[in-house]
Amino acid sequence: MSKREALRKRRQQQTRRTQLSLFAGTVLLSLAVVGYLIFQNARPIGDFVTVERQAWPAAEGKALGAADAKVLIQEFSDFQ
Repeated sequence: MSKREALRKRRQQQTRRTQLSLFAGTVLLSLAVVGYLIFQNARPIGDFVTVERQAWPAAEGKALGAADAKVLIQEFSDFQ
């Protein structure tokens, strides 16, 4: 192998190493950014609050809600 071929081969290897290191650095940086974003969105913002159950009065099983709630009744009876 001549000096010229050896020098060309060494340059190709160095270029390949540089490309691989840039690719690996880009991948690691991307993974770090994605991991940071997942970590920021995965943790809770505040305390968990549970709502207590309420027993609503049911008039013969046909009503649901508070007994003193305001009600609006509209009748549409003239359908022709």
